Amino acid sequence: MTLLDRASVGKEHKFLEFFTLRVLSQTPSAGYDLIKKVEEKTDGRWVPSKGMVYPLLDRMEQKGLIKVQEIGERSKKLYTITEKGERELEHIEEHHKEINERFNIFRKLFLETLFPSEEAELAELFLALRKKVMEAPDKERAKESLQKFMEEFS
Repeated sequence: MTLLDRASVGKEHKFLEFFTLRVLSQTPSAGYDLIKKVEEKTDGRWVPSKGMVYPLLDRMEQKGLIKVQEIGERSKKLYTITEKGERELEHIEEHHKEINERFNIFRKLFLETLFPSEEAELAELFLALRKKVMEAPDKERAKESLQKFMEEFS
């Protein structure tokens, strides 16, 4: 396992926990449903294993972030978010800006380390565009502009 692999494992678990809270805040789900949602959202590029998802769900239940109920004859486990889980989700959302700022500190170093110079420049422009779009007061106008831009490259 490389250094990059080891560094990403912890982040995958943390992100999967956040994603799980987000999904469960919208609808109760089974572990299998969560795996399928990740697969769908990543266009099949990442499919977390059962060995990753179910222990994570157990830890989240032990922390009081989610609760589980067994339904049906086969005792299918359905997970729902708790009030504590809702508060945790709100806390993460409130600190989103702080997380973004931390990322921006290392952004240029990260891009120049991983990408050739021309690709790093394009990535830097993309991230600057992303920042403008996220800060745009008229989100619908920003969305329309991006869709037009994307059509030019199709």
